[in-house]
Amino acid sequence: MKTYLLAWNPKRWQWDNIVQMSNDVKIGNTVLDRWSSGVSKRPQKGDRFFLIRLGKEPKGIFASGKIMRDTFEDLHWDEEKSSLGETTNYVEIGYDVLLNPDTDTILPRELLNVPPLSDMHWDTQMSGVQILDNVATELEILWASFTNSTIFSFPEEVDTTQEEIFEGAVHRISVNSYERNPEARRKCIEHYGAICQVCNFDFEKFYGEIGKGFIHVHHLKQISEIGETYQVDPIQDLRPVCPNCHAIIHKRKPPYTIEEVKDF
Repeated sequence: MKTYLLAWNPKRWQWDNIVQMSNDVKIGNTVLDRWSSGVSKRPQKGDRFFLIRLGKEPKGIFASGKIMRDTFEDLHWDEEKSSLGETTNYVEIGYDVLLNPDTDTILPRELLNVPPLSDMHWDTQMSGVQILDNVATELEILWASFTNSTIFSFPEEVDTTQEEIFEGAVHRISVNSYERNPEARRKCIEHYGAICQVCNFDFEKFYGEIGKGFIHVHHLKQISEIGETYQVDPIQDLRPVCPNCHAIIHKRKPPYTIEEVKDF
């Protein structure tokens, strides 16, 4: 499996139905789409993709998923070029994450400037560029941590008066001023490993490659107590925990400590 970068520039194309599509993905619906791969015919069914927003702020990674169909040719997405009979290459894609950059916090472009992520030219003018394997591995880890913190956080951890949560679910569609810093999460996992500090569960050992780097990160200090100037210490303030243990930690207010849940 290879990983490809697809690009969206809202200055060149207006994505009119992104709100509905993003909401559908967040509640677990299957959402298929097609995206231009430019001149590239290399992306194939089963490959992985990330979608980056460029051209205007906010810039960064905001979607991911799998390529569902081999590259195919069709009329160009640009109406003027299409009217002249020009064509381009496309891939059919299925989203596992689709954030709406107008309302959701996306993975900032600046975070991609850190090695080895900086080995990739992210400000591409075309879609369908292959991401180097070592870069793709690092991006998967960062993306898993980021989406875990911004989409699948426990509502007990956030101030629900400052953000919206889908009824009957825990999917966040906006973030409050105490939004988690993905770089802090990365440093925490780099220090402790992607292993639950309560029960020692390792997703990669149990599920294989698909579980690599997946873990929740728990704030030892309650988010509601954190002020705007609070500086997170990734080693002292954060701990990796599996979703089960994380849920038990928040069965009480104030939350149970990691030591208490270990005793359970």
